[in-house]
Amino acid sequence: MTVAAQQAGNWADLSAEAVRIVSEAGEAGVTLRVTGSAGIRLHCTAPGGVMDLLGRPAKDIDFVVPEKHRKGMRRYLESRGYITDRDLLIAMEGTRYSFEHAEHGTQVDVFVERLNFCHTIEIRSRLHQHPITLPVEELMLAKLQIIEMTMTDIMDVAVILATHRVGDGDPEAIDGQHIARLLAGDWGFHHTATRNLAKIAAMVGTSAAVDIGQEYNAQVDDGVRQLLAVINAAPKSLAWRMRDKIGERKQWWQDVDEKEATY
Repeated sequence: MTVAAQQAGNWADLSAEAVRIVSEAGEAGVTLRVTGSAGIRLHCTAPGGVMDLLGRPAKDIDFVVPEKHRKGMRRYLESRGYITDRDLLIAMEGTRYSFEHAEHGTQVDVFVERLNFCHTIEIRSRLHQHPITLPVEELMLAKLQIIEMTMTDIMDVAVILATHRVGDGDPEAIDGQHIARLLAGDWGFHHTATRNLAKIAAMVGTSAAVDIGQEYNAQVDDGVRQLLAVINAAPKSLAWRMRDKIGERKQWWQDVDEKEATY
């Protein structure tokens, strides 16, 4: 079996497990939505083929849960054979959970209402935008908030931009205005996200690891340009403008320890 075929098989297993968990948890009254690379793949049919072109490896499944459903989520996952990482649970004070299945070893991380890493993304009001995953905007922002993006993070954002146009009114379009409004109130997140978008545009098509063919590469480049234009044109808050005067002279992101950063 080729590496690509093996990775596709791994993705098929992870995707099926993620959908089962969302569905069964929902029947038990627990809201879960998939985020991370599995969420990108499951958001619609288009990203899967591009991920396979890039050889994007399958790793684990990440979810977001409302705070009021934390206990029900844990009971449900443990009933399906998942073992709770108690050390992480204590360290994160109930804001993040990690599980490993006792038999097939699938790793699951669950974040409570927000993704709180280098920058914070509030999720609660957006959990019901899609029946299985987070909205595409949050799927992308979760990657763009990372100060030191890995190659797989870059792949994930490239896949979203290659398969989703920037616009509004279309449920599968990236709502650039929504992203711009969020970043217009937070200089640090704005700075990190726009730097990362520029970095991705520079790498796609020039790095062998992120070369997905002329048509897809052009779509990524076009998406970055459109997003940056919308983000930069958005009116900025007073706090944003005051922080802009300080710039990089002061750290603009939250420090994240190694285990906490795994995402």
